[in-house]
Amino acid sequence: MGMRRRLPLLIVILVVIGAVLVARLVELPPAAAPVSSGPVAAGLGEVLEVVDGDTVRVRLPDYEGPVRIVGIDTPEIEHPGKPGGCFGPEAAAATAAWVEGRKVLVIPALEQRDRYDRLLASVEPQDGPIAGRDLARVLALSGFARALPIAPNTADAPELARRVRSAERQGRGLWGTCGFAAAFPGKEPAGGG
Repeated sequence: MGMRRRLPLLIVILVVIGAVLVARLVELPPAAAPVSSGPVAAGLGEVLEVVDGDTVRVRLPDYEGPVRIVGIDTPEIEHPGKPGGCFGPEAAAATAAWVEGRKVLVIPALEQRDRYDRLLASVEPQDGPIAGRDLARVLALSGFARALPIAPNTADAPELARRVRSAERQGRGLWGTCGFAAAFPGKEPAGGG
């Protein structure tokens, strides 16, 4: 089990390279206007840090803090006293490769905060290998995430579920390595994976 948690750096690098190649096949999403029902923390910002595969810390003109990517869930990384899920480090490494230190467009979700007071939003890098593409869609298609539709933030749920099913059928990422139960221990499937 210890070897699985500490995959050699080469394997992580190869997984990220493979994911970048898949990401280049992802079509650009249609332009969408930000929609909000509360205080807006939106616009162009910079990713300061990747917390895990589906959470980043950003700096925007009127906000600095965590952003939880809406519509998906990546396997957890190991935290003190809490084991990580299979493929958690790889998901975090992919997110870091795609957005860390980059300028991103942050588009807030309808419900803008979760129970941990993180900003709920879509994130689109403005440069790098997935420039102009929605991070959640790329993570889903590359096999780093499951779909996690939570109302009212479900506008992209059908597309995310379709991408997760495609990754699962093709055995990409976590689907070919460990499957749902090992990647998301104790969690129930929530549509699309």
